[in-house]
Amino acid sequence: MSTRFVFTPLSAEFPASNFPQLTLSNRRPVLAFDAATDETAYWTFIAPQGWTGAVTCIVTYAMASATSGNIYWQGQLEAITPGDSTDTDATTSFDTANSGNGAVPATAGYMQAITITMTNADSIAAGDLVRLSVNRDADNASDTASGDAYLFAVEVRDAA
Repeated sequence: MSTRFVFTPLSAEFPASNFPQLTLSNRRPVLAFDAATDETAYWTFIAPQGWTGAVTCIVTYAMASATSGNIYWQGQLEAITPGDSTDTDATTSFDTANSGNGAVPATAGYMQAITITMTNADSIAAGDLVRLSVNRDADNASDTASGDAYLFAVEVRDAA
């Protein structure tokens, strides 16, 4: 049985700068990721017992106004095992970014999901403190959609 976590905009954590705006889309909480600036949000969890196998990240979003083009999302994982020498007050240890992209829906506001295979998963093991970083890579040549992307939720699951 696989393990999964679903993260919403209301549980997001933000860096000191370049973070998406928490707003509402028809009274639904969303994170508005800009088309011109790379913006990042984080979510933290503990990897449960039985966590094994490949990790996937599913980003569920809609476009605020764009009806054409492509969007480019990135996900990164940071796994810290109790006893590691990572200074959590002073540093981060995210693994290399994984990415997923696709065509935006032809109608603004229509929901879409992009799956990112997290081949770089920072050797997550049960009991690790894990942080997920999600960003819209707005300056990537493959991100051609205009306007904000509204993130509704992010699901993380293992393949067990």
